Amino acid sequence: MTESIKVKKVVLAQYFRKDEINITHVERPYGDYSDPVVRIDRIENGKKTGLIEIPYENLEEVISALHKAEKVCDSIPHNKPHAELISEVGGGA
Repeated sequence: MTESIKVKKVVLAQYFRKDEINITHVERPYGDYSDPVVRIDRIENGKKTGLIEIPYENLEEVISALHKAEKVCDSIPHNKPHAELISEVGGGA
């Protein structure tokens, strides 16, 4: 029997619809003898639009790759959104 334990909901930045990802531990996802996984669901406008399952054996490698991606992003100059307006959000006339 599959058992799921919700770990965390993360609301994604820079989305006006408050899109989110849900991170869940799933025990026995494919039957009694299957290993547990971390499931990440992408939710857009209240509907699940994507799903990835990561075996715990690969979790550290995935986390390491995410940190590497963060360093790559940090190494590239970016303009802050709406910096020209000196505001956290855009405006209109």
